[in-house]
Amino acid sequence: MAYYFLSSCDLLQKMRLNKLDTLSFLLAAVCHDLGHDGMTNSYHVNAMTDRAIDFNDVSVQESFHAAEFFRIMNETELNFLEDISRDQYKVFRKRVIGLILATDMAQHGSGVKFF
Repeated sequence: MAYYFLSSCDLLQKMRLNKLDTLSFLLAAVCHDLGHDGMTNSYHVNAMTDRAIDFNDVSVQESFHAAEFFRIMNETELNFLEDISRDQYKVFRKRVIGLILATDMAQHGSGVKFF
């Protein structure tokens, strides 16, 4: 779906996405459910699971998915972005986290209003 938005819907041009933005968008799409345990955010919050505690009941699953992705990226042998600048990595990280957090359906209404 992300690729379709980028290519067929001209998202690249309409949003003036650069290569780092595009990479962030695609990887966020790939990793937005990384390590999903099949439970909902509400379940985690109500059951007071370790995951809910770790992420302070806020977008529990989405926060977990983003954190898992960056745990993987922190492994030297898996970090394929080790050659980009620190500033570029900060932008990449901010974009990926924001995009993954935006998949929390509890935040969907405010995201739609923004657009």
